[in-house]
Amino acid sequence: MTALMDKNTFRSWQRQRLADFAKTPAKKRQDQELTSLALQHPLVQEAKKIGLTLPMLLEVDINGLIKELRGEGKELYLAKCHPGWQLDFLKWNEGAPLMQTKFGVWELAEEKEADNALDLLFVPGLAFSPAGKSRIGFGGGYYDRFLAQNSVQTLALVNSAMYFKTPVWPMEDHDQAMDDLIIVKEAGDE
Repeated sequence: MTALMDKNTFRSWQRQRLADFAKTPAKKRQDQELTSLALQHPLVQEAKKIGLTLPMLLEVDINGLIKELRGEGKELYLAKCHPGWQLDFLKWNEGAPLMQTKFGVWELAEEKEADNALDLLFVPGLAFSPAGKSRIGFGGGYYDRFLAQNSVQTLALVNSAMYFKTPVWPMEDHDQAMDDLIIVKEAGDE
């Protein structure tokens, strides 16, 4: 695929690609490799307060990474969506009750004060490109709005199905670039 697609067409096409990829042994292998690379990344090693979301099936499985980060004494903050397409991060203590939103995202069940003064944010998405450190998310604009209003280092974990050498989706002024991408590709991928 090389032609530029509108965002909605791309998202639909990419969701199917990721669903197919999720059924392969390569996904689990790449998720484990991404966890290992993330733990060695300077942004992760230096960060004390890390924001993230619990992964859905189409995303990189970071549950192993979460366990390792907790073991290293990092403070973890879980994304919480609010009306008006707003996003905050709440301190996430191990064992805290979670609830699933209508979008399938797991959030803290309890309401508590947000703390958006993070050192690092793992940003989820459907696809990423090293060209401009671009990303396309699921379509709500939560992360773009959050990043436009908050100064935080960003990192994305990118498996081979999420990787595009150049974006095949249109880039818009409000789209926020990532500070860094950790990319795992299969042999032969460009």
